Amino acid sequence: MGRPDTRQARIAILVLGMHRSGTSALTRLIGHLGAALPADAIEAHADNARGYWESAAIVKAGDQLLRAARSSWFDPRPLDLSRLEPSALRSRKDRLWEAVVAAFGDAPLIAIKDPRQCRFVPTVVETLAEHGVASRAVLMLRNPDAIARSVARRDGTTPAYAQLLWLRHMIDAERATRGLQRAVIDYDAMLADWSDAVARLLPLTGAAMPEGEAAQAIGAFLDPSLRHHGGVGTSAVEAPLGSIVAAVREGMAALAVRDDAAARAALDEAYAALEALPWLAGDIIHDELRHRRAGEVDAAPASAALLPAVEVPRPSMPAPTPERAEAVAMIRDSGLFDEAWYRATYPDAAASGLDPIEHYLTIGAPQGYDPNPLFDTGFYARQMARRIAAEGGR
Repeated sequence: MGRPDTRQARIAILVLGMHRSGTSALTRLIGHLGAALPADAIEAHADNARGYWESAAIVKAGDQLLRAARSSWFDPRPLDLSRLEPSALRSRKDRLWEAVVAAFGDAPLIAIKDPRQCRFVPTVVETLAEHGVASRAVLMLRNPDAIARSVARRDGTTPAYAQLLWLRHMIDAERATRGLQRAVIDYDAMLADWSDAVARLLPLTGAAMPEGEAAQAIGAFLDPSLRHHGGVGTSAVEAPLGSIVAAVREGMAALAVRDDAAARAALDEAYAALEALPWLAGDIIHDELRHRRAGEVDAAPASAALLPAVEVPRPSMPAPTPERAEAVAMIRDSGLFDEAWYRATYPDAAASGLDPIEHYLTIGAPQGYDPNPLFDTGFYARQMARRIAAEGGR
């Protein structure tokens, strides 16, 4: 294997793709091509026995950035960093750079892998550029049905929610890297013939095609046993989401063949189809919350089935006051209020002695508390205030 061409500025290869899409294997392959891998790599786990190859410090910095913007990797909403004060964003970028230094030191060619960064590629690119590091990108494409099955097994999500997350990660990453030197790698094709994937990566790394022991090491690492959830089978996701996912996947596959204006235009058309249905994400989030609530009920002890079919208030949580009982019951039946999450997130709610939903209605909402991790009360209130103002206060 030839040495990387480091005569230019330091280079960071951003490995971008949804969780469970094969980005770990891709990152290790890039490491075989001369890129430094993080010194603080997260330890291998049963979910990924051959290693994640992502920096613990960078993952933490990414989580903190998302949290500051009232989001998370599990949030399918578009990320709006304009909500942050300039000083807050500056602080998050500084923490990100500190994490990069801790993970890679002054290595001339580095591979940064963290699926979270799909959501804020421009911030990563800007941060690296401020310190003389040029960004290049690799998009990992894997069958979204296979990803959905893998995410469902690990996190218990519905197929539709997992694929909505896949869309968010891939759309954000693809759009944000159009100005970068980049490559698109298909996961199944990489396992079938790693040399083709390497040929696509060499312009980014500046290395030569691996031979001898280096080639044998790659072949030993990239074997079909990494494919835990194949793409064979019928998608469990119906239209309109299913058709949008299929269109984006086809567009990404075309991009892998030729990254030109026609391929990008086809993707833009698929993205527009999603944006034209603003209610779709809300419906899927609602179904996901109901799915999780049903899971909590199913996980209850079997003896609970012997209890009479009446609602008994929790001993530590008195029944709601009569004037709010109807509203509390309506919200509870909607499945949109995550009581366990609310009590764990807001300790004062648990200590108040109030029903958690009544606490939200009377105390939490006015303070900006959220009813579940996927709903932003403050953002909703601001949007409603703008709408009322635009309508003249009617």
